[in-house]
Amino acid sequence: MTQEKMRKVITACVSAATVLIVFLLSFLIYQGISMAILDKKIAKAQGEVAYWTERVETAENDLDYYESEFYLNWALQELNALQGKK
Repeated sequence: MTQEKMRKVITACVSAATVLIVFLLSFLIYQGISMAILDKKIAKAQGEVAYWTERVETAENDLDYYESEFYLNWALQELNALQGKK
C-alpha cells in the first residue's frame, strides 16, 4: 500500500468516526432534552393528582358542612333575602 492510499484510508476512517461521534452526541442530547420535558410533565401530572386526591379526601367534610344546620339556615336566609321575604 502506498503512502497516498494509506493517508486516504486514515482520512476516511477519521471522517467516519467524527460523523458517528457527532450523530451519537446529538442523539444523546436529544434524549436528555426529551427526558427533561417528560419529567416536567410527570411532575405536573403528579401535582394535579395530589391536588384532586386532597379534594376528594376533604369532600366528605364539605358534605358534612353543607348538610349542617348552620349552612341550611344560612341558605334559607339567603333564599328569603333574594325573594324579598323576612
